[in-house]
Amino acid sequence: MINLFRHTTLIILLMTASLCAQQAIDARAAAMAYSNGAAAYGLENVGLNPAGLALRKNFNFEFTLLGVNAGFRNNSFNKDDYENYFASGRLFSGQDIEDILNKIPERGLRGDGVARASTLSFYIPNFSISLTGNSVGKLNVPKAAFDIPLNGNSGEGRVYDLGDSDVNGWGSIDITVSGAYPIRFEEGSTLDFLAIGASFKYISGLFFGDVIESRGTLTDFDLANNRPFFELDGAIEVQSAEGGSGFGLDFGMVTTVNERFNVGLTIQNPVSNINWTTDPETRLYALKGDSLSLPDQLTDSLVTETDTLLNTNEFSTKLPVVIDLALAYQTSPNLLLTAQYEQGLNDNMGGTKRPRVAAGIEYTGIPFLPLRAGINVGGKIGRSLAIGGGLDFKYWYLNLAYISHGTFLPGDYTRSSVSLTTRLRF
Repeated sequence: MINLFRHTTLIILLMTASLCAQQAIDARAAAMAYSNGAAAYGLENVGLNPAGLALRKNFNFEFTLLGVNAGFRNNSFNKDDYENYFASGRLFSGQDIEDILNKIPERGLRGDGVARASTLSFYIPNFSISLTGNSVGKLNVPKAAFDIPLNGNSGEGRVYDLGDSDVNGWGSIDITVSGAYPIRFEEGSTLDFLAIGASFKYISGLFFGDVIESRGTLTDFDLANNRPFFELDGAIEVQSAEGGSGFGLDFGMVTTVNERFNVGLTIQNPVSNINWTTDPETRLYALKGDSLSLPDQLTDSLVTETDTLLNTNEFSTKLPVVIDLALAYQTSPNLLLTAQYEQGLNDNMGGTKRPRVAAGIEYTGIPFLPLRAGINVGGKIGRSLAIGGGLDFKYWYLNLAYISHGTFLPGDYTRSSVSLTTRLRF
């Protein structure tokens, strides 16, 4: 079982070192709760709408020095819970144990981690090339895995279900080439401007790991039926690889109406494929023990471990397909309102089919100091509050963002994300 723990630990570590929304990376987008898909400019469109490369702007060259976006979320514990139960060093009372277990859903404790970094990317009108690193992962731990250590095996004859375990994660380095084609309309037309765009992503896979299937039970002793021992039976099938390559395609459209109103539509990864070819393998790990009792009968001779290599065939995976509809309204020269609806069509490789709705605001009336905020409902980032700002000078800018997940109020969150972007432009 040592290899199993190594594989699982690797995936968890990579995933917790791990994006919010399903694709965006820019800190301006994060500060507006990823609602600015119809009002992103230059390299802000990396991971968003390639057609946005054609939107009007006052610079003709842009270069990313660094862009980072990272966060982690769970479905059970918020910041106050961590401080009360896990950071205080207190001994758990019976009520504490009951409260902790009540916070974990019956389907188990789930965590999602995402991260993205970008550098050495550049933009010229209607065209960009970007280099990004990605890491995405998720983890689901059965509730019984917490019940046993907190309460002990105190229920005679009880069967603890440990089978709903799920861990998967993957990472890559991508080179994305994007282009947009603008269409101008005659004065007096309903539409002021229309652009279509596309992105081609070359993906160099770094790692992949996925629990294909898992099962497990712990059966407690039952003295009433003359069974003074407990039994353990579990197995987990893991598919993994240490490298591969593939591609993805994105398509987008953006239009401007009456100079102030933008509408954007993006379809991400309708065509994609990653072939995992470096050290691919599928393994079955199994653990079985019977006639076990504490402490005298918990011996290696009564526990059987097996590690079976099922195959070493190459395999392929596909990226999550996502549709985005975005709106932006420039109410005045210094005030921008944005909104976005996002729908995933599958949950491949860390994606989600849960819809997402977000709204944001940007105020640029203070010289050199833009201010932004947004709220989000649904999707992977859930109910969230985003805030951010930056330093915006003529040839250089720095944007920062913070997202508190699980709440519309600052402070009490089940996940937090941070984002930083700094670029040069001329």
